[in-house]
This record gives sequence, C-alpha cells and structure tokens, in this order.
Amino acid sequence: MRIAVAFSGGVDSSSTALMLKNKGHDIIAVTMKLKKPGHPGLSPTEDAQIVEAAQKIGIEHQFLDLTNEFENEVLRYSWNEYSKGRTPNPCAVCNPLIKFGKLLKFAEEHGASHLATGHYARIKELEDGSYALCRGTFTAKDQSYFLFALSKDMLPRILMPLGEMTKEEVRTLAREYGLPNADKKESQDACFTAPDEIFSESLRNCFSAEARQGFFVDEQGKKLGRHEGFHLYTIGQRKGLKIALGKPAYVLDLDNTSGNVTLSTNEKLLFKQELIAENTSWLLESCANKDFRCEVQIRYRSRPAPAEIIQMGNNRVKVIFETAQRAITPGQAAVFYKDDRVLGGAWIV
Repeated sequence: MRIAVAFSGGVDSSSTALMLKNKGHDIIAVTMKLKKPGHPGLSPTEDAQIVEAAQKIGIEHQFLDLTNEFENEVLRYSWNEYSKGRTPNPCAVCNPLIKFGKLLKFAEEHGASHLATGHYARIKELEDGSYALCRGTFTAKDQSYFLFALSKDMLPRILMPLGEMTKEEVRTLAREYGLPNADKKESQDACFTAPDEIFSESLRNCFSAEARQGFFVDEQGKKLGRHEGFHLYTIGQRKGLKIALGKPAYVLDLDNTSGNVTLSTNEKLLFKQELIAENTSWLLESCANKDFRCEVQIRYRSRPAPAEIIQMGNNRVKVIFETAQRAITPGQAAVFYKDDRVLGGAWIV
C-alpha cells in the first residue's frame, strides 16, 4: 500500500514513516513549507535535517509549499481573533484545512491511499464499518483535542500509528534504528513563532498591525493603568501583566468595544459553570439533534469535565458543567468526549 506521511523530520513523524516502511508499505514523505523566506523562525539547517531524516529511513520525500494558504487561512484567522480579545486555537483550525485538507489531496495526487501522521490519537474502525476518532492511549500526549474538526469522511483515509505508544517508546524505536532526531527536544509553536517570541506579537508584526491601546480596569470599571496591547492578554492570565496591584491579579475579561482589560485579584471570579459554543462539528452525527451528557474539555491541558450539552439551534450549543470551570476562554474549542471517543466540538463564544 502506498502511504503519504506528514513529515516534519521530528522524531514522531520519522518514527511513523519508519514503522510503516518496516511493514512493507511504499512511503512518500511530504513536508509542509509554512514559513515564508526571511521569517525569523526559519533555521538555515532545517530543510537539510529533514532531508537527512528521510534519507536515513530510505523513503521518497517532497516539500509542499503551503505558505500562502497557511497565512490566509490560519495566521490571519489567529490575528483576527487576538485583535477582538479572543484566544485562537490555530492547530484545531489548521488540521482540517491545511494538515489534513491539503495533505489528503497531496496523497491522492501521488497515488497514496492513506495519509499517516505522528499524532498521539487513534482512529478505530467500528463493527458497522464507520470510523471513530479516539484519544491516544498515552494520555500525557493525547492530541485528539486538536482534531475534533476533522470531517468524518476524512477518518477512513488517515493512519495514526503512534496512537497506542508512549513518547519514550517512540524515542526508543528511533534510537534502535539510529535516527538522527531520536533525542531531539520537542519544539512548541514551531509552525510559525520564532524562539522567544509571543505568538500574538509575531502575528501583529506579520500583518503590520498596530497594537490596540487601552486600560487595565477593575471589576467596577476603575482604571488601574494602561496596557501594552489588547492582543497580548487572555482570560485567566496572571504572568506578564506588568502592573502591580499588591497581590496576584488575573485577566477576568477583555472588552472588544473599549479595548479595556478587566483584572481581578479574586481568582474565584474566573470560575463559571456554563458556556455557549458555535460552529459545531460532529464526528458522531447522532449527537447533532439531541441534548445529551458527556465530558467536555475546554483547552488542551485541561481535564475533561462532566457536562450537559443543550442544542440551541443554528449550530450552537450550551454546555452546563456539573462543577464550575476555570477561565472559560472565547476562541478556544470545547471538545465533547464519551469515554475516549471524540463526539465533536465547537468554538466558545
């Protein structure tokens, strides 16, 4: 079977390609080019290291220039969200549009029946012939949260060989085969942000936008001082505020009308019991027209919490948690789970 592998040259994608090659599959590795020439996050040796990894495994490799698509569909969306006081989730947007959307097309054009990635998640074929997206068994690295917006039609053509492995098992496999990246440190926000840069500030510079000025205010609207830019803050943030209130302060709200950022020293005010989310994506269509109970995860690092999902019409839902959740953040995804299965998700308003 001919399989396309999303290939960053890191240990996860390299191990994915290696495992599939060792099973006798014909592999074509594809690396997405997402950073335009001159980007400060570009490493002069990055492409050479990727090619070296592909050669070490002994697989065909190609680069695919998606810089314009990535800028227009992911980066611009992200900046627009930050500029309105929302906190974007670029990976959850990129996956259906770019990583899987464009690479599944690449796979088809190059005679590959499937696209494989190094995600720590699983796709199960069920008894009725349908497919389910599930958590990776290594919960510390589970990435299913970022994949909720994939369409159910994509699932039969996707492979995720690392879904039942731990990170250390992957590194051990890479060491056994002498892959040059076996012990390479993981990078964060590597798709765009340069080292030591704040993502929202990188986006502001990318689009030559002005920092929107405003004031820090308390819960009663009293001005506490000026802030450095509306895009720099998110609900629940404590560090990097650069204002002294005598004790730790937290971002409680961002007002898109005034550009003001509300602070509070009372962390309990961050806890809320319900949210509304829109533009729902369903991987289990039977959930789309009924109210039901499940577990809901409101950010990548948060624990899923029991909640009731209430349909509101117009592809919107209300989520009512059994216990209040900290820092429910507009722009982030609320992802719905039943046990380890992803039912769908929506965008918090």
